[in-house]
Amino acid sequence: MSVQQTEAGERPDGWRVTLSPANISILARPGETVVEALRRQGYRSRYKCRRGGCGVCRATLLEGEISYPAGVCEQVLSGNEQTVDHNSRPRACLPCRAVPETDVHIELGPTDRVIHVLAAMYPSKASPNIGDLPTTRKEP
Repeated sequence: MSVQQTEAGERPDGWRVTLSPANISILARPGETVVEALRRQGYRSRYKCRRGGCGVCRATLLEGEISYPAGVCEQVLSGNEQTVDHNSRPRACLPCRAVPETDVHIELGPTDRVIHVLAAMYPSKASPNIGDLPTTRKEP
């Protein structure tokens, strides 16, 4: 999929998010957090909070810029860590609240796993067509 950039700098279809060491590359829609983009594209993780309050998803931002429009808990990610400092790389981030402002590369923690649940259901396809999704029928 080609990603086009507008004159204002915002990409109408989103920003590329690359996760290491899993080598996962997804597209995050404008205003969408990294974890929301993962879930929308069939990935699941152990991140349940999604409020920026527990720090379980804490990761390292290797490249790119993110913002926290919804805010995060100061005890989990201090104000200094949230501030964009173009001279200090890498820096901490919370994918549950991080909204990409550019293409980003995030390194997950050593115990973090991201699983593509749709790939397990449909091994021959990256993502199924809506008509391919299983249906549940109740027996009479």
